[in-house]
Amino acid sequence: MKSFEERLLEALTLRMERKGKLSLISFIPFSLLFIWVLLLFLTPLTENPHTIYLGNQGKVNMMDNTPYIKMHIHNEIARFVYLSGDFMCHQHADRSLFINGNQMPYCARCTGIFLGLTLGALIGALFRVKISFSLYILSILPLGIDGTVQLLTSYTSSNLMRMITGSLTGAFTSLVFWYVYYDSLSSQK
Repeated sequence: MKSFEERLLEALTLRMERKGKLSLISFIPFSLLFIWVLLLFLTPLTENPHTIYLGNQGKVNMMDNTPYIKMHIHNEIARFVYLSGDFMCHQHADRSLFINGNQMPYCARCTGIFLGLTLGALIGALFRVKISFSLYILSILPLGIDGTVQLLTSYTSSNLMRMITGSLTGAFTSLVFWYVYYDSLSSQK
């Protein structure tokens, strides 16, 4: 019979084994996410400095910044990226990073999630990953706690904390997708 410590360690397991043969196909998710993250950081550079400020009134799943974006963002690719942010993110200026004096298309937490997804996709392309469900839940807990405490109290999280919790959540979410992928491959054999 396993001790409590052994069961706990098993429940919080992340195993990574070096893949024998690397496949170019396995780098497609990483490549797409890397291009997307690159766009997030480059689009504020495509507009004149200090011209993009979306305010603090945005809501998730609402295209409430669309009129401003269509009027003030002239580069078509940048406009597309900012419009995607308008739908998927609240885009609050006080919770966003600024590059070139311009607000980024996603808040710091969402930007961190995309960075984490990209890192996890790279790890998954290089290694065979096995992650326990308990460890995944534990990895997303900081984001949930930070966001909930901020929502329910006067505590205001920093953009650095938002980036860290978002990156952690994104990376482990990506690793879970890789685990499911590898698990489905082994069950087909």
